[in-house]
Amino acid sequence: MRKSSIYAVTLLLGGMATAQQPGRMVTYVQAEKAVLGQDKIVRKSIGHTEAVRHVTVRSGVEGRLVKVHFQEGAHVKEGDLLLEIDPLRYVAAVEEAEAAIAQLDAQITYATGRFNRLNALAAQQAASREDMETAKATLEELKARKAGANAELARAAKDLADCKIYAEISGRIGRLPKGEGNYITRGEAITTIAQMDPIYVRFPLSQNDVNGIFRGPKEIGHVTNVQLVTANGRNYPGKGRITIVDNQLSGSTDSYTLWAEFENPGKLLTHRGIGALYVSLNTMREVCMVPLTAIHYDTSGAFVYVIDAENKVSRRNVTAGTVQGRLQSVYEGIEPGEIVISDGSHKTRPGATVHPVFADAGLNEPGSAQGGELAPVEVDAATVQEMTDPTVLTIETARLEAINTVELRPLVQGVLQERNFTEGERVQKGAELFHIDPTRYQATVDAGKAAVEQLDVKINDARTKYERQQKLLEVNASSKDDLENARATLNELQAARDAAQARLAVAQDDLDRCVVKAPLGGRIGRTLVSKGNYVTDIKTPLARVVQLSPIYARFPLSEKDILSIYGSSDKLEQQAELTLVTATGEEIAEKGRVAFCDNEIQPGTGTQNVWAVFENADRSLAPGGVVSVRVHRKAEFPVLGVPAEAVLTDSRGKYVYVVKHNRALVRRIICGSAAEDGRVSVFTGLLPGEQVITSHLADMEENTPVQVK
Repeated sequence: MRKSSIYAVTLLLGGMATAQQPGRMVTYVQAEKAVLGQDKIVRKSIGHTEAVRHVTVRSGVEGRLVKVHFQEGAHVKEGDLLLEIDPLRYVAAVEEAEAAIAQLDAQITYATGRFNRLNALAAQQAASREDMETAKATLEELKARKAGANAELARAAKDLADCKIYAEISGRIGRLPKGEGNYITRGEAITTIAQMDPIYVRFPLSQNDVNGIFRGPKEIGHVTNVQLVTANGRNYPGKGRITIVDNQLSGSTDSYTLWAEFENPGKLLTHRGIGALYVSLNTMREVCMVPLTAIHYDTSGAFVYVIDAENKVSRRNVTAGTVQGRLQSVYEGIEPGEIVISDGSHKTRPGATVHPVFADAGLNEPGSAQGGELAPVEVDAATVQEMTDPTVLTIETARLEAINTVELRPLVQGVLQERNFTEGERVQKGAELFHIDPTRYQATVDAGKAAVEQLDVKINDARTKYERQQKLLEVNASSKDDLENARATLNELQAARDAAQARLAVAQDDLDRCVVKAPLGGRIGRTLVSKGNYVTDIKTPLARVVQLSPIYARFPLSEKDILSIYGSSDKLEQQAELTLVTATGEEIAEKGRVAFCDNEIQPGTGTQNVWAVFENADRSLAPGGVVSVRVHRKAEFPVLGVPAEAVLTDSRGKYVYVVKHNRALVRRIICGSAAEDGRVSVFTGLLPGEQVITSHLADMEENTPVQVK
């Protein structure tokens, strides 16, 4: 269709909706015939993003969490050190196991020499066979004990290694509910990591489509033309490819579940998000096509207005397909050659008579344009410029959370003797809070020190004897057997001392645990176990300490809002600023920032949990409270703006007309709120310096000639 003809018809229709003819009023509408066109085979499905790998981080040992090496919500790499559990007792276990092996090595060395000597003497009839067999049995027993000791050392070494927890995959790490100072049990879930790049989109496709159009599960597995439309209605950059087809049908829907893989370097897609998938083959087929403007939508679906041979209008429900330039495929409801209204349908109704005007044929009415293109429409235009984004997202149900809450647990048994704080007061890190009866643990430490001292005495004596045996052997005044025995005794005692020292370290740790100290500064709560009670269960906390400054405010944001306004959760973290309003309506002067976003979308609500951090220097905000937060973009991150009157809306969303080579071109946009000066923030779709039309918008359509005043 010629652009000049389209414009001529549009101008006429806009200027004369009806014309007086003898006996009746005539309504002019622009019309076109449905034509055959080439259409790709496309199937649409609603899908959900899934991390290719999703790992729950767990502890392989139990103990106090002493160090956190990551920021919540950060992107971590495989092999990164994440957490450290107090290794003291596990170091002692390794040292004790090593000492046990050293003792056995000393005994084996002596037993080996003794067996070899007795074996040689027995062969010469100089020693009894019974003595030789006894020596052999002793040696074999020691070797078996060493095998067990080696296994114990391997177990202890694994426990010690597990005190450091590393990232098993690369991805975004989640919230850490238990921070430094908390006691972590073996196997306890600590946090999660969701792989972000690449990412899967899981979606269903009917058995008929898979086996018919796509020629079966094996063939559809080779499809590489998968387009994703994200929750904010924008096409995702880059195409996906189908990598997995489930090995069974869903019984309730008779459909296959498929997984398409997308590269996600910008982290736009988040685990458990939603989107629309368009799966297509490269083959084409002939279908009926009509102008995009001829298709309308209501609660019943898509429909067109058809003009019959008597120029009467009827409504026809259709199945709309893909858009090919200015035309759209229609799979059902209309045949090629039928006439549809492409412009002016608002001036008529089903059953009415109209006068169809075909743009290619021109108009044979008085005053109509004959040949050539009419003069361009003079329009007002505004330049796209940067502005401070006025868009504000208000969340009324944000919840305050302590960044860290530590449960003070009894790690030893005994009578709770003292409580050195007032319930509800603020305590400093390292403050002594509880005292558990240390009597038995002090006794164990004293006994351990005595054992080490005794072994020191024995070692000195054994070393003296060994050195004496060396000198005697040099003058043949002693036997080699006596020397080996002295060496074995010395080595065994030294190993025994190492083991005793390791046990003493554990005993000292138990004694230190009798004094329960504050692992962080914060407010301590109610005492959960009273003075005088005998504490035995590590699962029962004595009290809780909550960090008050800084403090989190947790709230949900829809995936659509995050993608539309900020582009990704990473950009939300960088660009957003927050204002907090308390339950009493007081606005806090201090501004907050987004600390991190969760690594998954909540499937039931389509929202992503966001944690904002506020300094809370005066400690006026308390964990558990409900507040309102207003999320807005920082001033140093401007957006583009256009006058509000330039923004139009149709069934597909917001759009403007931009001026390009003296033509009006439709540009789809995603926009936010209007500022006090009447400008609307635009997040995507425009470039700085472009001109948007602000007047005569009713006369505009794609490619209308224009002249900016």
